[in-house]
Amino acid sequence: MNLLQLHDDCLDDILLHFGFDELLPLFNQLNRRFDDAIERQLHRFRYFQFSMRHPPAFNEGLMLLLGRHLNSLHITVGYSTSDKDILKYLNPLCQGASESLRLHALKLDHAKWSPDIVNAVCKVASSLLFLDMRHCDVRDYQITRLLESADKMEALALLHVHNQTGESYLQYNILRKMPALKLIHITILGILPFSPEELSQQCPHLSFLISDLINSELKIYGPPAYLQDYYKYYHAYFKTP
Repeated sequence: MNLLQLHDDCLDDILLHFGFDELLPLFNQLNRRFDDAIERQLHRFRYFQFSMRHPPAFNEGLMLLLGRHLNSLHITVGYSTSDKDILKYLNPLCQGASESLRLHALKLDHAKWSPDIVNAVCKVASSLLFLDMRHCDVRDYQITRLLESADKMEALALLHVHNQTGESYLQYNILRKMPALKLIHITILGILPFSPEELSQQCPHLSFLISDLINSELKIYGPPAYLQDYYKYYHAYFKTP
């Protein structure tokens, strides 16, 4: 008896011991039944993270299937990574996730957001509860576009660089369209171009956590109750110790 003659449950028990990097080379190599068995394992990797320094072997079909299972996605991109290389992974993962609407948390590190990256993430914006861009070069008009359909988002984390980022996304007419949003975590480099006190008064349901990297200060504006949940959910989504 060879491997492909085993019952599905036996095949599943065997593949249960394979990691994602071990399953990847086997996909599309044997037959449809074996590919189906691999797909049944993808739920194990629903909290998926990797670095573009050492990315997983690429298989577009499997990335699309994996995207349908994702609860969270964390990619360390690197500013030297080309758009073409990151989009090769990001597009099918986001496309798959847009079909299942299971992706609740997305984190990109050290990425310069291009229009194509924004387009990819916009596919999943409607299902996101948490978006972390604290280590990214992303402009205010790009953030504003991401928020247009992010009506379920509860927490947003981003970097604000003086005279670069802009702050149009912090306008009341934008924030009032996001009833689920409870916290915005802004890491700042330089002068803050808006008044957190005034904004917290305009949006009394919303908390602002301001991390000042230059002065090593952390300030909270608005109701602090959500902060504990914010860190709890952050560690759960991205499986940090």
